Amino acid sequence: MAASSWITKSIALLVISLANAQDLNFNFPFHATTPVPYTLSVNPEFVKETVYKAKHYRPSIDLLDGETSNAGWLEGPPREDMIALAKYWGKSYDWHQIQNEINRNFSHFAVNIQSGSGPNSQIPIHFVHERSAAKNALPLILLHGWPSTHLEWSKVIGPLVSPGDHGAQAFHVVAPDLPGFGFSPAPKYTNLGPRRMGQALHQLMGQLGYKRYGVVGTDIGWEVGLTMADSLPDNIVGYFSDFWVAQPNSTDLERLAQNKTTEEETQYISAFSEWFGSHSSYSTVHQQAPLAIGQAMSDTPVGFAGWMWHLVHTVSDGHKYSFDELITDAMMLFIQGTFGNLRLYKEMAKDTPTISFVKVPTGVSEWGSPNGFFKGIEKFGSVPRDWLQRSVNLVYFSKHETGGHFPAINEPELWVRDVQEFFGSLAR
Repeated sequence: MAASSWITKSIALLVISLANAQDLNFNFPFHATTPVPYTLSVNPEFVKETVYKAKHYRPSIDLLDGETSNAGWLEGPPREDMIALAKYWGKSYDWHQIQNEINRNFSHFAVNIQSGSGPNSQIPIHFVHERSAAKNALPLILLHGWPSTHLEWSKVIGPLVSPGDHGAQAFHVVAPDLPGFGFSPAPKYTNLGPRRMGQALHQLMGQLGYKRYGVVGTDIGWEVGLTMADSLPDNIVGYFSDFWVAQPNSTDLERLAQNKTTEEETQYISAFSEWFGSHSSYSTVHQQAPLAIGQAMSDTPVGFAGWMWHLVHTVSDGHKYSFDELITDAMMLFIQGTFGNLRLYKEMAKDTPTISFVKVPTGVSEWGSPNGFFKGIEKFGSVPRDWLQRSVNLVYFSKHETGGHFPAINEPELWVRDVQEFFGSLAR
């Protein structure tokens, strides 16, 4: 390409970038105070700009002894992997095809929930809503975490709505993108944390005609769901999670020092310490400096994908994601800008201490990670059962050897079975 032509194209793309920086890069029906059908449609010029940036990605160097210092990707994705990801994104990835598949696979809706008064009162939400033909179907809302969107549930929505086993519990499924994720616009003011999100999602369920319903939450969605179960016990039939974190209390640590903890407790405390000591830096950055990291990540699609990939690689029990999966998950958080979803960690810290003992019937499934790259955190997902009972009314508990942090993706059949068994037992 001639130099003048390259300069002209670069200037044109810069103009596009500046114009798009002020909007979501997709249309949203902010006027809709009740749910309306919605079609995902990203600004084509933004998609072109993203591909252009992928083609011109500048990777970091690796250390010459990186095989040792970065074993298992401890410090981040290696240079060669990032180059391969960027090359695929720039030459082969087709967002428009993915967008069409997402629109075709599920029924999408959007609504602008009115929560309180004043400039911070509107909470726009995009969500999937699939109704079951089963007469005994239970309304169920699925709440994802980071770095996910409603797509985390893509493999399980169908089986939940239309079970292959006709005796299994069926569900009317609602799967929103949390605010700042996917196609739910990020808040423009502070104080939209898990509790207010939960209240807005309860309003959404009411608008859909569901006065009583079940909640499933994972990761960040685990905390949103907990606040709903805590504050809405008359409306929540049951709460289920495939993720749990329980901090060892002073008595636990004292027993550990005296060699009085069980093997299970000892392994969990060790994994807990290893996780927060060596693998949770992303969470600390999101919580303490979300705007700083957001300023950087909102301009580099491949860099942001690498930031996400590092975590996904660590917690997925060795599951190998395709470039299409990685790029799609990154795009779903990158399109409107990353700051909104990154900053939710800061809001989470405010809401966590306000959760009391949850009386709503609760089910927990735990998923091991023996195939992961860091053996020290293999048991991080294995909170002892009696520890869970300290904070919730635990009526269902299951353990799986594999599955990692994303069992709805990695072990969808087992995950669906657990959800059906838990809520089915409550219906009997």
